[in-house]
Amino acid sequence: MNRYISALRRFVRVWILGVHHTLASRNRRPFQFGTTDVRTALDRLKGTSLPGPTFRANDVTDHGDLGFVADPFLYVEDRTMHLFFEVFSPHRDPTAAIGHAVSDDEGESWTYTGLALDTDHHLSFPYVFAANDEIYMVPDIANSGDYRAPARLYRTTAFPLKWEPVTDIIIGPDKYQDTVVFQWGSRWWAITGTGSNDELSVYYSETLTTPGWTPHPENPVVTDRPSAGRPAGRPLVREDSIVAFFQDCTAEYGDQLRAYEITSLDTLTYEDRPLSDNALLGGTGGLGWNSGRMHHLDLQSVDGEIYCAYDGDVGIGRNRVSGSMWSIGVGTTDPTGNSQ
Repeated sequence: MNRYISALRRFVRVWILGVHHTLASRNRRPFQFGTTDVRTALDRLKGTSLPGPTFRANDVTDHGDLGFVADPFLYVEDRTMHLFFEVFSPHRDPTAAIGHAVSDDEGESWTYTGLALDTDHHLSFPYVFAANDEIYMVPDIANSGDYRAPARLYRTTAFPLKWEPVTDIIIGPDKYQDTVVFQWGSRWWAITGTGSNDELSVYYSETLTTPGWTPHPENPVVTDRPSAGRPAGRPLVREDSIVAFFQDCTAEYGDQLRAYEITSLDTLTYEDRPLSDNALLGGTGGLGWNSGRMHHLDLQSVDGEIYCAYDGDVGIGRNRVSGSMWSIGVGTTDPTGNSQ
């Protein structure tokens, strides 16, 4: 019986995706920002019909019958774009690992290279970043079924496909979801989801690789806020400001993405405010690869160029049989200086 249910699920998924990707406008080329300023690039995302999908589940060739790819993060070096993302397969145990793809032409084409991280528990949200001449990753392991899932720091030993655990930077009574890590002032900071998509907690440390970072005295710093209670991508950290992205799960999980400015962050206080009354990203409606939901954004400036990754799910046709069908889009600076 399970075999027939799986076959039915595959058929429904292929048919629904075929409708969305064939009848709706499809553009696998990267979105072009037409600017090298990251805050201007952020403004240009608002109300924009983002092209995609650039990378889909069927682009993964070594992990069986996939459900979706999601939670994209970029690592860019010498204009080569490395894409890390969740690879989800409902028929595997654990159900998710971290995949990797690479582009040498500003995101015009992508080559899937394999799984970057595959452990004995569910993995998602592969937050990758550089520090101290090393490349690190903090993936989400909170969906592993263990309520006390820590935030675990990994370091690459042979980039991009080999990683080793370094330490658990957050250890405690909760499961820590979609943790983001960054430097601000003289400290390292982590913002993590600790509730049912409606609660945020903060931790800090003098050094990145210290185990068991110090919990903020006001934890949880945000409660009962489903409109912005779970991290949704890499924060924009500049000398004078921090902009963080949070999921809006008011209607459903992963429905929209909102941008918040963190107005106060130190060892005693945390305060933030929305940059707008409206969501930054959300489903477009109708048909299309991101017509239903959008819940993730990695926007960054590297060597004076803008690079971006985001994800989206279909709307019409998504149900319990088909499941989620997230795909990934990317954006870059337009070399001609004209926005698309």
